[in-house]
Amino acid sequence: MRILVDITHPAHVHFFRNAVNIWQQRGHEVAVTARQKDITIELLENYNIPYTVLSKMGKSKFSLLTELITRDFALWKFCRKFKPNVLTAIGGSFIGLVGRLMRKKVIVWDDTEHAKISHKLTFPFSDTIQTPDCYTKLLGEKQRRYAGCHELAYLHPNYFTPDKNIVRQCGMNPDEKYCIVRMVSWQAHHDVGQSGLDSTKMTDFLEQLSKYAKPYLTVEGGCPDSLKPYQLKIAVHQIHHVMAFASLCIGEGATMISESAVLGVPAVYINTLKLGYINMLEDYGLVKQTIDHDQAVQYGLDFLTETNAGEKYQAIRQKLLADKIDVTKYIVEVIENQLIR
Repeated sequence: MRILVDITHPAHVHFFRNAVNIWQQRGHEVAVTARQKDITIELLENYNIPYTVLSKMGKSKFSLLTELITRDFALWKFCRKFKPNVLTAIGGSFIGLVGRLMRKKVIVWDDTEHAKISHKLTFPFSDTIQTPDCYTKLLGEKQRRYAGCHELAYLHPNYFTPDKNIVRQCGMNPDEKYCIVRMVSWQAHHDVGQSGLDSTKMTDFLEQLSKYAKPYLTVEGGCPDSLKPYQLKIAVHQIHHVMAFASLCIGEGATMISESAVLGVPAVYINTLKLGYINMLEDYGLVKQTIDHDQAVQYGLDFLTETNAGEKYQAIRQKLLADKIDVTKYIVEVIENQLIR
């Protein structure tokens, strides 16, 4: 079987990387096409996944439109040589039309209800749309729901074991009380009209957190000078080990908040954007969402000062894992089953 995996965002590397390894071990031919965005290429290289770059993300609406046209053409040419049986991607903005033109199966994975542009470009050309069972939109007969979330494809204990030694190699003490704080760039198309905290509020936020735990800041894009003393500088593939031993994660990006929660680390999501998987993690008690600065501070301090917090949230994580599936196993089976149908 020949499988085309299109990677357009760093989180997509994590989502597919274990499935890619399993497919290759089972004798399937897998081709990964990539988009230069943030740390996507660095992650692919860290995980030794061969790839072909087809485009680089632009910043303006015009550049995104240009990229859509030129990248679809590049992907079509690539697929004519590779001859995939199935094309798959998260979001799938670039694979839908190409797959339809080539009359090949297109399997899309989506967990972002507000990604309207991506949906319009992809869903009409998709054979199936795979969504978590907490996804709030009904997509019709093409939709398939599974009991999980994207982050469980790579942070499930079947694939990930936190390592304190890696944290120490990063110059951090895994037994020290610390927290991870995440700022995003707000450049994704589904971030339009959404907001979090500005850098001046973030400085005050970090100062208040530091009274109870050492804050480490990760920033998408450039880091403001006022926040550089807090900036965490580690290899990109080490972040999940660092997160796993944190006492708290606070951030504007839903992916890192969800990663933290499925690792059993409580999280505060500072964003106006509502997402089904964030709602689900809130129901478990692993996440609290707000846009109010004072409330975010209070939520964070409540988590940090809670008695026996570590044991409590690890127990909740175990319940979450018992309720959900091995998402990587599901990804592998969904794609392999395309040959049978």
